[in-house]
Amino acid sequence: MSLSLGSSAISVAFGSVSFFMADDTKTVRVDVRQDVFAKIGGPPPKTKAGLVQLLGQHRRRFAQIAAFKYDEGNYRPEVRVLVVDITEADLT
Repeated sequence: MSLSLGSSAISVAFGSVSFFMADDTKTVRVDVRQDVFAKIGGPPPKTKAGLVQLLGQHRRRFAQIAAFKYDEGNYRPEVRVLVVDITEADLT
């Protein structure tokens, strides 16, 4: 299994900032909880635009973490996608 970055779409909903990756024909959504941003650089922005910008700055790091977790089978199925969750524990 090998994940690659998918579209540049980023969404903010339900306490997470999400982006998409792909494994052949499978779509993988990577959910980064907003509290993770506090661990990487102070309090998270309070606006969606600020969260999107911050995710963009750290997207490569999160993509590497997501690829590792995906390869380990650490994902869950959801409607039409597989989901990898990134939490504070993944940054240590």
